[in-house]
Amino acid sequence: MVELLVFGVLLGFVALIAGLVFAVIKLVFWLLFLPFRLLFWLIAFPIKLLFKLLFFPFVLLKWTLKGATALLFLPLLAILLVVGLVLTVLGAIAALIVPLLPLVFLGLAIWAIVHVFRRPAAV
Repeated sequence: MVELLVFGVLLGFVALIAGLVFAVIKLVFWLLFLPFRLLFWLIAFPIKLLFKLLFFPFVLLKWTLKGATALLFLPLLAILLVVGLVLTVLGAIAALIVPLLPLVFLGLAIWAIVHVFRRPAAV
């Protein structure tokens, strides 16, 4: 049983060493390709900025349409929310009252029987 524990610990150390080796290799490649990435960024950044400035009116149009749609549908959404809350409250009340209906009918039946027999006899 101890042998399996020792074997597991050794496998853990092997995984740790392998992870460290791969981390060092990743760091070396990251540092190796860093000048190329910086050069590409220096070339691509002005082009990227130019395209963002060219598409800015379309972005503004998209924001305007989204805002108009929101202004159009938010009152409807608020009304639907209120209706949903009212229906939820009514459903909860009905869920509490409906199981008591047999007892109410039993009470009404007893009242009707007592009321019928309490009347004076017709002469």
